Order: sequence, then C-alpha cells, then structure tokens
Amino acid sequence: MGFNFKETGENAGGDFDALPMNRYKLRVEEVELKKASTGNEMIATTFVVTEGDFKNRKLWNNFTLTPKAMVFLYSFLKAAKSDLITNENVETDEIVKAMPGMEVTAYTEPDVTPSGNPKNTLSKWQPISDSGGSSLLD
Repeated sequence: MGFNFKETGENAGGDFDALPMNRYKLRVEEVELKKASTGNEMIATTFVVTEGDFKNRKLWNNFTLTPKAMVFLYSFLKAAKSDLITNENVETDEIVKAMPGMEVTAYTEPDVTPSGNPKNTLSKWQPISDSGGSSLLD
C-alpha cells in the first residue's frame, strides 16, 4: 500500500494564526498533568472558544504547580466558580478531574513561541456573566 503524503499535507492543518487580542468565552476541553521542561509539574489545559467568529477554535494554557505560580491556577478556578478554592489539601488529581467542562472568559493576546510559531497568551480570567453576551467582550 502506498502513502499519499500530498493529501496528508493538504489536510494536516496546524497553520493557524493566533486569535486577535480580545476577551473570549472558553470551556475546558482537556486537562493533563505533565512535567514542564524545568522539571516542575504543570496542568496542561486545552480550551475551546464557545461562541462567535472563532467558535470551536482551541487555545492552550499551562498552569505550573509551584508556590509562586499557584495564584494563576487559583485565579482560573475562582473565575470558573469552582468549590476547590475553599478547600485545604486539594490533591493535583482532584484538580485535573474537576477542570473539564469549566467555563470562563479570558483575555488573549497574540504572541509567538520560542520557535517562532503563533500562539495566544491567556490571562485575566473572569466568570461568565449570567447575562450572556457575545464571545468577544469589551
């Protein structure tokens, strides 16, 4: 059997530009506990945009599990209205299991990876308002 690399290349995708700077409604799609290149544990999170022109586009964020970086994970969990933030001694696997399906809004800025590929940097996590609204918020 021969392989059609021309067709594979045409359907491979992966040439996405970063999303424009703005605030987007996001849902956690996948969560995985990994080791960062520094050796620290991190929670690798895949988000999906839930509304608007970029609906179904994926964005990624890593939450490093160090004492100094814990504030970023806390901010995300607070915006997602998670009960975990009121608990003591929360285990990493408990956080990983709870995150899929959580919804927030996040501000994103176009950026580039060290290898020059486009990426989005997510920050300024906020709860999704009960009033609805568009996926791009002012």
